[in-house]
Amino acid sequence: MAFSFNQLKKIEGNTIKLPALTLTANKGDILAVQSENEYIQRIFAMFNDPKELNSEMITLPDDGLRSVYLFQRDDGLYQRLTVKQTLTFWCGLYQQTPNVEDLLTLCDLHACAYKKIKHLTASESCRLRLASALIQHADVYLFEDPSLMIDLQSKQVLHTLLLHLAKNGGTVLVFTTTLEDAIRLGQKVYRYNERGLQEIEQDKDEMEEVFEETSLMDSSNNQVQLDKVSAKVEDKIFLFNPMEIDYIEAREGQTFLFVNHEEFASSTTIKALEERLQPLGFFRCHRSYLVNLQRVREIIVWSKNSYSLSLDNASKSTIPLSKGNYSKLKELIHL
Repeated sequence: MAFSFNQLKKIEGNTIKLPALTLTANKGDILAVQSENEYIQRIFAMFNDPKELNSEMITLPDDGLRSVYLFQRDDGLYQRLTVKQTLTFWCGLYQQTPNVEDLLTLCDLHACAYKKIKHLTASESCRLRLASALIQHADVYLFEDPSLMIDLQSKQVLHTLLLHLAKNGGTVLVFTTTLEDAIRLGQKVYRYNERGLQEIEQDKDEMEEVFEETSLMDSSNNQVQLDKVSAKVEDKIFLFNPMEIDYIEAREGQTFLFVNHEEFASSTTIKALEERLQPLGFFRCHRSYLVNLQRVREIIVWSKNSYSLSLDNASKSTIPLSKGNYSKLKELIHL
């Protein structure tokens, strides 16, 4: 064990500000925790104010908090420096001697190496902040929603960086507000809410639910479903044409339909919706996701075990694609 939360919690009066969190991580682990932003903010606030932490709440490496690296989205940068000057400054500040050219390459910063910080895009700034993790050697790396509002190029850099840190003996914990990012980034994935921490079971071939085999390409064995999909909002029931739906997600025992920029709760299980919508071109890309293949614009390969689907919808959504279903999708679209 390299690091652990031991019933970490925060209570003010009669209000639970942070539910009990118990989680153990070892060297080389990449753990991803999906949670509400307010919980993530409070966890990082406790690390920024060590008086709120005690030895009973958290188990640290031998060097204590000095061996913990925090990636926070509001970390300041010196606006008048260039990217290369910033990296050089950090190397001197932390008395490290990494090759700056290697840092630029790993974080895909060569194109903006001589650009001043104040002129960087949000994604370029994020990649620069990520480079600091390669300079500040640590045993444990905590990341606060690192994928938020960044482009695909930066997401790929982030994925590569996390693998690099873990390969070199680091313990990595990523806290994110979206399940898709948690599934894409973590080797183990958890959901943390008011009920505490629950591990999300990842898709594995031997653990897949057994359904009757239905060929998506054999229309002779499938009867087209013309009925609509219902969702309830307060006292109203909405009926959606299946082709209006971008994708469907199951979480916390509920099913949600994503239509344009909005989500709607449905009382129908994702398994039942899969059986109804499969003949219309919907594909179970992950245990928790059912996607309308007409909306899929790109299959993103992050690594040999991590994939996502990029959708051609108004929100430019990305949703996870499990390893087993990646092979099925390739066969389906003849890749």
